Amino acid sequence: MLNGVLVGFGIMLASLVIPVVHYVAAPVSPFVAGFIGSGIAKIDQDGIIKFGALTAVLMFIPALAVLILKFVIGVEEIFSIPTTWVMIIILVFIPYTWFGATVGAMGGYYIRRNQE
Repeated sequence: MLNGVLVGFGIMLASLVIPVVHYVAAPVSPFVAGFIGSGIAKIDQDGIIKFGALTAVLMFIPALAVLILKFVIGVEEIFSIPTTWVMIIILVFIPYTWFGATVGAMGGYYIRRNQE
C-alpha cells in the first residue's frame, strides 16, 4: 500500500509544479492520486479509508517544513505570503486531501471490482 500512497503523493506534488495547468490540476489531484494510487496498491474495500488517511498524513510533511522555516530558520514570508497563512492553508488542505484520496480510491476499487 505504501507504494501506491507514495505514487499518489507524487502525482499531487507534480500537479502543483506545472505552470498554468496547476490551476486546474491541483484541485482534482487528490482524487486522481487516490484513483491511480489505489490501483497500484490493489487495495480492497477495507483499505480505502486507510489509503486516504496515509495520503493525508503525508501532507504533514509540508506543514512541518513550514514550521521549521518559521521557527528554526526565521523565515517570515514564503512567496510574499506570511508563513502563518501558509501554515493555515496547508492545514486546511489536509482534510481535503483525505477526502479526495478516499473518494478516488473508492472509485478505483469499484471499477476494478466490476471488471473482475
